[in-house]
Amino acid sequence: MHHKSQRRRWAGGMSLALSAALSVSLAVTGMAGLAVADAGDGRATIRVVKEVNANGKWDQVLEPGMPGVRVVLTDEAGHSITGMTQADGTVQLSPGSSLSGGRYRVEVKNPEPGALYPGFAAPKTGLTDPSILSSTVEFVDLSAGKGAEITTSFWSPSDYCQKNATLVTACQNSIMPGAEDPDTARTLTSFPFNARGEYALLTDLATTADTGTVWGIGYNRVTRQIFSGAYAKRGAKYGPGGPGAIYRTDPATQATRLFTTVPNAGTTAHEPTADFDEAFGAAVGKEGLGDVDVAADGKDLYAVNLHDRRLYRYDATQSSAAAPKASYAIPDPGCADKSDWRPFGLGIQDGVVYVGGVCSAQSTGSKDDLRAVVQTFDPVTGQFTGTVLDQPLNFSRGVGYDRAGCKGEGWYPWTDTWPLTRDGQDCTTSSDPHHVVNPEPVLSDIVFETNGDMVIGFDDRFANRMGWQLPATSTSPPINAVQSGDINRACRGGDHMFVLDANGGCYNNATAANSGGQNSDVKEFYPGDWSYGLAPDPAHLEISEGGLALSKVETTIPFTAMDPTNAIGSGVRWIDRGTGQRSPGDDGNYLNDAFGKTGGMADLEVLCDEASLQLGNRVWRDTDEDGIQDPGEQPVVGATVNLYNAEGQKIGTALTNERGEYYFDSTLVKNVEPGVLQYGMTYTIRMDNPRDYTNGGVLEGWKSTRPNVGDNEEIDSSGEPGGNTFPEIEVTPKEAGANDHSADFGFTKSSVDLAVRKKGPAFVGPGGEVHYNILVVNNGPNDSSGWSITDPLPSSLTHARTASNGDVHCDITDNTLTCMGGQLKAGESRLITVIGQAPMTDGTRLTNCVTIQGNETDPNPDNNQDCWIVDVPLVDPAVGSAAMLVALGGVLYLRRRTVKPIGAALK
Repeated sequence: MHHKSQRRRWAGGMSLALSAALSVSLAVTGMAGLAVADAGDGRATIRVVKEVNANGKWDQVLEPGMPGVRVVLTDEAGHSITGMTQADGTVQLSPGSSLSGGRYRVEVKNPEPGALYPGFAAPKTGLTDPSILSSTVEFVDLSAGKGAEITTSFWSPSDYCQKNATLVTACQNSIMPGAEDPDTARTLTSFPFNARGEYALLTDLATTADTGTVWGIGYNRVTRQIFSGAYAKRGAKYGPGGPGAIYRTDPATQATRLFTTVPNAGTTAHEPTADFDEAFGAAVGKEGLGDVDVAADGKDLYAVNLHDRRLYRYDATQSSAAAPKASYAIPDPGCADKSDWRPFGLGIQDGVVYVGGVCSAQSTGSKDDLRAVVQTFDPVTGQFTGTVLDQPLNFSRGVGYDRAGCKGEGWYPWTDTWPLTRDGQDCTTSSDPHHVVNPEPVLSDIVFETNGDMVIGFDDRFANRMGWQLPATSTSPPINAVQSGDINRACRGGDHMFVLDANGGCYNNATAANSGGQNSDVKEFYPGDWSYGLAPDPAHLEISEGGLALSKVETTIPFTAMDPTNAIGSGVRWIDRGTGQRSPGDDGNYLNDAFGKTGGMADLEVLCDEASLQLGNRVWRDTDEDGIQDPGEQPVVGATVNLYNAEGQKIGTALTNERGEYYFDSTLVKNVEPGVLQYGMTYTIRMDNPRDYTNGGVLEGWKSTRPNVGDNEEIDSSGEPGGNTFPEIEVTPKEAGANDHSADFGFTKSSVDLAVRKKGPAFVGPGGEVHYNILVVNNGPNDSSGWSITDPLPSSLTHARTASNGDVHCDITDNTLTCMGGQLKAGESRLITVIGQAPMTDGTRLTNCVTIQGNETDPNPDNNQDCWIVDVPLVDPAVGSAAMLVALGGVLYLRRRTVKPIGAALK
């Protein structure tokens, strides 16, 4: 807690011998809880949300509240109270008996410095609209029962995306006998987020000849390059780089080249003319590459090698990579057998890499051994740091195909053969001959919701190792396999581990009415992943192909899906992020018919731009010169603030608003050209408009206050003198979206506590000489540039004259003493002597007061005037004053008399 400093008043008489040693004395206020609240102070409601779209507004559907954030309310005396935001992101703070003053500072503390930054704040004239985002330091007036409601935000820059961003996926093309030449068929293809229909608004980026069959897709938002990894799928060939290839595609030029080859990715070859590539089916999920992802800062590319079960790390800033920077064994989470551990999926959030996989239960054939596991990897240490999800997969699911002999109402252990029977059912019979569903889980993709929930894509290995409308072979009947993946949500449990929706971890949105006739024991957050197929009634209740793309500025989440527009084939479908419900039947984009219902799509990636930057925040008048933004101190309105790049070129100008706020950005305030404000570059913010400081300017007579006071840069002043006389602040944002709202400028009028003290005799005989000593003292904290004193001498005092030391010039005109002094440094003093003749008339009282005025603001006017009384007592002329003194003991007593203050400056 910050304790404001207050200067003690110069009190009591002062010895002339000690006057030169005067210094500033400070006192610390009492601790919180000792203050008495002003009657009727209101209450502050503070809301903290997770921002995603940099528009300076609270979008309630997209931006959830942040629980567990510390909020501090501080009064003018430096006393504070603290609260924590609740589940909805709000906290209410009342001054109560701990705080006082009516005006308060609100500080919202960053819960994850380095991972989170202040969200975009919107300049505003008041706090009347809580949907307008404030900075994380705000000032509220709760006096006279007034209330205040403010909303502020933090954001993870990697959460940012532009509206209707481009989506990228890849089609998988058949090499089975009778198929058309796949080399000219599209693989990588892109389209706008809002594209719907059949092959709607596609831009083809690569063909099978360029990439072969791929699944994992990653996007480097810094270099704007797309990476895709080779995938093992029956009847779909590898590209020119083989099973370990990672390709790099430039969406601007549509040029693709081999980026690198991950070693040891497998050796099984495709043989489409030998039983329709049947032998290759065993390699699916065990060879080639799984997911591919790129860190938010664009520096690292990660890929999962399915064959050696290692995480490979490459330099994503280069056009190619001869070798990985490193590779790491992905720990076996304790499957029934080590051979059952099958990692595949990746996700990256707030700098942490998440690696997901399944315990396949292939060694035991028991559904009870099926598990989904997600582990965390720290890129800084190169170590796996723990397990955050470990969930059984033996729960009920929607049917994969209601007309198949084996309908696929759950997950089943991996096998390498055709299932003839399962759960007591004959899988070779169905109303549509030879259709079979045998979902084998692949944890293929991981993304994160804005509130931190994990969204997981599951692919179906069985569909990818089988095929569509394939004739019988020596070991299999004619094949019509049906894809039955899933999209699931996992929420934090009481032990902070993630728990799948199907195991009761998240809200269950599934009902028979909204999920295609879903079984009552099925729990799903996203029950909308179903399709009608070719019938009027739902035939497929699980249609996901495992790829996800989450744009946090959109209300729906797209996923790769079977029959996305109720036509046989593959593409992309959308469901609501909040309710999990499907959109209308045509709310998909149909992209591929090469593999029918056995899946034909790769991963899905959204091409988000880098997060933009906002710099700034507040200019204020630091009236007590402590360098801290106190609640009662006023903003500077209408001041000019300029932004310069490293070359000294002015790139932006702002005027402080009614709250003293200013901001620089290219997206909200838009006072900087797009692309000019970039992270990693040094910028200088200057208050260098000379007109602000000249006659009539908003800062006339004001100068910069003390910079960098204390250890809280959010509430201090950062402005320091640069190469000129104006204050400036250097800012170097370290990453995209690293908003800095601590570029505050405090200004103060140079305050000098000048004190004046006057001493003289207590009495003097008629016609005697009166000596007054006037002491001027500078108690600090700053040097005085000049001062003057005025002393209307008593009219009965005659023959007045002065003497002084230092650069003091005095004059007595019309019996009024006026002295002018030059510079007086803090702690220095000046002595002025006034000599005059008392009147001859006895019984007279001489009363006069001296007043001091400085060039600077004086924070303590109580010591700016002092008075003295001299009595001229009744004296027998025959005795004389000398005899009187002897009669009184021979001592001339000096005494201070208190009189009623004269003038407005006295109290």
